[in-house]
Amino acid sequence: MLKATLPVQINHRRFVSDNAKLEGIIPLQRFERLIALVEDEVGEVEAQLEFKKARKHRSLVIGQLKTRVSVICQNCMAPTQIELDTELRVLVVNSEEALAQLHEDDDGLVCEDELILLVDLLEDELILALPMVGKHEEGECQSAAGDAGKVQLAVKPCSSEEREEREDGQESQNGASKDTYRPFAGLAGLTADMVLKKEE
Repeated sequence: MLKATLPVQINHRRFVSDNAKLEGIIPLQRFERLIALVEDEVGEVEAQLEFKKARKHRSLVIGQLKTRVSVICQNCMAPTQIELDTELRVLVVNSEEALAQLHEDDDGLVCEDELILLVDLLEDELILALPMVGKHEEGECQSAAGDAGKVQLAVKPCSSEEREEREDGQESQNGASKDTYRPFAGLAGLTADMVLKKEE
């Protein structure tokens, strides 16, 4: 079933007085701040909204938002799709002073007019729903295949000829080190001379 595209702006006060409900989609490209944080603007936001009257003649908007966005996986640096599913509860007030009087747990939005942009009402909640670090689902990350190939290359066994060459090289190096690096050889000879002189 196709869902209707929601209008760019609505009369929130009229919707509140009618206890109206809205359900439909909004093109993702309308959310400029959100698409600046993701990889493309393809897609849409599904919204289910209810408008109710709150204390002090405020408009209360509650509902559910869903969308899929593309982000960069921080493991393999390839794009991946993630689903955003978040609840909305926003009080619409008519001044900054009224906004400052809201309880610290309440989310508020200042709108001095009757008309309000739906994007302004919804965008912050979608941005907050974005994960701190984008990642593929477990087992889907492209880095897994790449890392496996690297490990196989790293542990590739050498041939018997290569092993013999390495062993011969190590023996020659050990022999050279035994012949050339004897820092106490002279001291041993000097000590033997001193013992012979004492015996004489």
